[in-house]
Amino acid sequence: MAAEGAHVWSVDRALPAPGSAPWLAGAVQADCFDLPSWWDAVGGADVIVHLASSTVPATASQDPIQDVQTNLVGTLRLLQALRQKAARPRLLFASSGGAVYGRPQSVPLAETHPTMPMGAYGATKLAIEHHLRIEEAQHGLPCRILRLSNPYGEWQQPHGVQGVIAVFAHRALKAQPVDVWGDGSVVRDFVYAADVGRAFVAASRHEGEARVFNIGGGAGHSVNDIVRTLEQLIGHPVERRVFPARPFDPPVNVLDIQRAQEELHWKPAMAFDEGVSKSVEWLRTVA
Repeated sequence: MAAEGAHVWSVDRALPAPGSAPWLAGAVQADCFDLPSWWDAVGGADVIVHLASSTVPATASQDPIQDVQTNLVGTLRLLQALRQKAARPRLLFASSGGAVYGRPQSVPLAETHPTMPMGAYGATKLAIEHHLRIEEAQHGLPCRILRLSNPYGEWQQPHGVQGVIAVFAHRALKAQPVDVWGDGSVVRDFVYAADVGRAFVAASRHEGEARVFNIGGGAGHSVNDIVRTLEQLIGHPVERRVFPARPFDPPVNVLDIQRAQEELHWKPAMAFDEGVSKSVEWLRTVA
């Protein structure tokens, strides 16, 4: 968005580390759901990109009450505060292209596929989607929902519980084992972070009727594929620690991105192997 000329601000509970986000026009340390705490500081906004979440699928399933209280109720607080603004910004919500669909009935998954989440994380994401639809219908807040697959790329931190490519690459570079849930055959859709950014730019300008868009890499890659790719890039075998498969992990998830191609005039530009290579090279500089 910054490359397209927008002044991009970060609103987060923690300030970004110095130099870690050179594209930012500024940053505010605040609860992003508490609109009065940051709206004036950023000079208002034409577009709000809602990326905030206090959970990942595993933690949401462990404590679904906390997931709802922070993420769903927090978003409702934000929407309620936006009703008081004379000029409504467009809200772009980063939903989950995996969790909201649940077990695939067909692959690739189109936006019209039934939404039957297998865990609390997807249920909350889907509930937020419904509230955004209601907010636009009843209060005129323009919204677009981007159901992202699994973003990866430079700047993705490797020390958390999310971002399998960053976590695996970091551990592989350190000659440490990676954790595999099940037999490694689970297939996921990965999309390069810069391509996600381009999708948000396109959604900020979209004037068509559609409100929900799948944003993915257009192909599936298994956990075993990721490990093999890393082994080729790093030049040595990667040790695996194998754990039982998790019940909230669908076996296959690949998104149909035709609607985004047709209405947003967007498609991913980065090939998977090249994107993983760029991620590894960046991690070499910060590990």
